[in-house]
Amino acid sequence: MNPYFIGSGMLLEAAERSTAAPATLHAQTDAALAATVRSAAVDFEGGSQADLKRLLLVSAGWTSSSFDRAVMAPLRCMAEASLADVFAAHAATGDGTVHLFARWLPEPDLIAALACRGVQLVTHPLEAIERAALITGARVTMPLALPAAA
Repeated sequence: MNPYFIGSGMLLEAAERSTAAPATLHAQTDAALAATVRSAAVDFEGGSQADLKRLLLVSAGWTSSSFDRAVMAPLRCMAEASLADVFAAHAATGDGTVHLFARWLPEPDLIAALACRGVQLVTHPLEAIERAALITGARVTMPLALPAAA
């Protein structure tokens, strides 16, 4: 049997009018990693933090609707949410750790802002996900500005 991380959450798209779509991810990875990831953030496209356009946030054992209530609703109440705000809200769905799968490493300012909030960001190369199936629902425009920097 191939080890999978399976989680639900939201696919965020940063733009002048940000959007979010319910999402479920089935990601094949190695067994040790699949067993430890509770909260994952995945950037399938960007080459750097500054290039971040879409960010997938998923948590094991959660539904998209429960993720929306616990994570997205508080973020929508903010006039603007930084990337640190997003990761910190997401970390609360698990053990205070977010596993970032991307082709880039986070900027030192983002790591410092998260450390001040007690959030650990663990980075993995995007290639640690051998295969992925992503299922998304309808996008909803959100009054949420997601700048690339913390």
